[in-house]
Amino acid sequence: MNKVLSMFVMAVMMFTANLQAQTPQYTYTAATGGNYIPLGDGATWDNYRSQFLYLPGDFAPAISGVGFITRIYFRAWQNSVSTTYNNFKVDIGNTTSTSLTGTYVTGLTSSIPASTVTLPAATANSWIPIDLPTPVYVDMSQPLVIDVSQTGKVGGIGGYILYAGGVPINPIYTGSTQTYGLTSNPTGTARRYSYQFGFDFFLGFPCNKVPESQIAGPDIVCPGKQFTLSPTTYYADATYAWEYSDNSGATWFPHPSTVGLLGEIKDAINIARSYRLTITCKNNSTFTFKTNIKEVKIAPFYYCYCDNGAASTAGLDIGNVKVINMNSGDTMLNNGNSTPPQNNTTANRAYTNFQYPPNKEVIMYRDTVYRFLISQINSAATFTPSNVAVFIDLDRNGIFDPGERVLTRNINGGSQIPNTEFDTYRIPMTAQIGLTGMRVILSSGNIDSCGFGMAQGEVEDYLVDMRYEPCNGPGNAGTLASTSTKLCPGYDYITENAGYETTKSELQKVWQVSGDNIFWTTISNTSNKDTLMRVFSGQPLYYKVRMVCPRTKDTTYTSALKIDAREGYKCYCFSQAVGGNPKNSSNPKDSSDIGGIVFHTFNTNTGGAHLLNMGAQEKRTDHTDLSPMQLDVDSTYGLTVYHTQRTAVHGDAKITVFMDFNNDKEYDAPYERVYTGYTNVGNFTVVDKVTIPSTVITGVPTGMRIILNNDIGPSIPSDEACGPYTSGETEDLMVQFNKRFAAGVGIVGGISNLGVFPNPAKDVCKVQFSGAKDAKEVSVSITSVTGQKVYQQMYKHDGGNFTQEVNVAKLSRGVYYVEVAADGQKAMQKLVLE
Repeated sequence: MNKVLSMFVMAVMMFTANLQAQTPQYTYTAATGGNYIPLGDGATWDNYRSQFLYLPGDFAPAISGVGFITRIYFRAWQNSVSTTYNNFKVDIGNTTSTSLTGTYVTGLTSSIPASTVTLPAATANSWIPIDLPTPVYVDMSQPLVIDVSQTGKVGGIGGYILYAGGVPINPIYTGSTQTYGLTSNPTGTARRYSYQFGFDFFLGFPCNKVPESQIAGPDIVCPGKQFTLSPTTYYADATYAWEYSDNSGATWFPHPSTVGLLGEIKDAINIARSYRLTITCKNNSTFTFKTNIKEVKIAPFYYCYCDNGAASTAGLDIGNVKVINMNSGDTMLNNGNSTPPQNNTTANRAYTNFQYPPNKEVIMYRDTVYRFLISQINSAATFTPSNVAVFIDLDRNGIFDPGERVLTRNINGGSQIPNTEFDTYRIPMTAQIGLTGMRVILSSGNIDSCGFGMAQGEVEDYLVDMRYEPCNGPGNAGTLASTSTKLCPGYDYITENAGYETTKSELQKVWQVSGDNIFWTTISNTSNKDTLMRVFSGQPLYYKVRMVCPRTKDTTYTSALKIDAREGYKCYCFSQAVGGNPKNSSNPKDSSDIGGIVFHTFNTNTGGAHLLNMGAQEKRTDHTDLSPMQLDVDSTYGLTVYHTQRTAVHGDAKITVFMDFNNDKEYDAPYERVYTGYTNVGNFTVVDKVTIPSTVITGVPTGMRIILNNDIGPSIPSDEACGPYTSGETEDLMVQFNKRFAAGVGIVGGISNLGVFPNPAKDVCKVQFSGAKDAKEVSVSITSVTGQKVYQQMYKHDGGNFTQEVNVAKLSRGVYYVEVAADGQKAMQKLVLE
């Protein structure tokens, strides 16, 4: 029983206990006398076991269908004290028989494992409740068996005489209805005798609130093979509306299958199919719940070979299967027990599947000889000849072809190893690499690969991991490449090893790292990995991969790959989509990209679909190694940004563009945020213009950043150009501003490109200029329109570009003039304070 089911059944047990108190929901009360077995008082009645049989129609009120027995009851014949039993045990289940014999019924479900259990005191004619820690799922349209046993009372105190006696009232009974005896005995005595008995039964949760459930069933199935899907929680008074989709949830249809007693449906598919279930309470349709989508995929071919199995489970079976690599002497498979060869009670199978965990694949290599040993066992006392065969699907086509029979032998009593036959086989060089099937068949008759026509015998299925022949010398370690070999700190990169030797098995690869290309360290948890994802810290590193052939100890290496730091002037604050966009995801968290940019001479718009664009999976693109775009001050340029998405449904996005006008390696918002726009379902390409102001630093490369973010609200990553965000893309470029004409007003002598940012300002502004290369000091003063000097400060200067932050928070709002003086040269710029 799954964990969820156990929890809800246990919850309903508590509900039922409160509702029913000490009276069973369903009872059988025909017996009129008393009996000590199996819970009687006194030491004489310790260590007793009894099985009771009840048939459909025995209980009142009438009950049929399937559900869970949550508590059982026996009726006390006389007053009894509370009693604690050692190894008290209760098993419950269905049987097909209408009578019991001296042999106990097997295959029942354990509801109380052998443990110390205390039962309550009882008065005459009252019911003795026995709670079941594990409720038992039964079909009340079938005969029911209750098995109770104990090994003695703690302290020898207590015990119960139970209401019993008389023959069963149901005429359907064909014989005995009770088997009893000492717990230690494997068999007991059968008699036609009945006990008063009751139980609580759970058909489903009451639907008096919004239901909660999910879909239980297989994740993979074979084509055309029927399977069952069911709700994990069943509500008795609810409707179950199943839907299916064959296109990953784009379109849904009602499922035509008839809904079963517990809300389940059956289906058979040939392509992957998605399912969802809506549960609605019958008495209140507002109480409705729709489950998560469950996808059922088609299983790989190696799980889906033809049907198989013997007609009878008795008689011959496979005892042991052994596969030995004759080249290395290694045993690749040793499964099963071949003793005893006769009178073996485990010889009761027609088909056994060893393909699934914890069973492991049988590793085999091309061009390698294997010995197959198959032994037989028999449930009978005498030897029976058999035919054995082993098939391996060497071409991985999902069929055991006649030419893929790798062993054919007959076990006739004269075998070198008793009850065992063996043969050898060399795996051909044409065997296809990968997982495939192996089938072992033992039959009293002729053998075909599907196991048809077998009167006695067994079929066993295994998985084979077919590999290239083992290495016998040095291998090609491959070549390393990276998504980027020059990075700014904080950004991730993926290094990949490709082109390495793949046509030999057992070659072992591991990644190594070095800070100086001399001393190398092995990177943990990188054995046989093709890719390595790291975040660049700013420290250049070297990588290589070492390859070793364990058989010969030959070692080879890839050439070293250096991951270096990008030039500092190309590195701005971190900006990147981090939601994740794996290639095989149909609903990635990071679903959007910049599909193309057209700006002056820069053009990356290569076309492609807006939606369902499989190329839309970049989180950041770095163009800073391209030559800087040459932009003229006081000039206007057209801007086009195209929005693409991996998903089928459009999601609006916010586009922001930044330029580092003052070349301080920061994007100073809002002044250097030059554009903000939005895409929508009817306009997923934004077209606008950007004007380059006159107050910029010219003649040097500086940064430009374009961000597309699906978060269209105010946010630091979009509005201030820095930080991670979930979905979208950042693209970084380099530009260079140039003056087409001579210096204009406000430029005197060698001071050029004076700028005050932002302007208007509020609390802080930056004063910048270039030139005055011989100046050692710079004077910055601010004068009001009335001529009053409200600020003056001297700053050291080493020539070249000058940048200084000035605090103007204490100045009143209005218009001012900022004057800089250096080496006898002056320049002035108007400043507005808000």
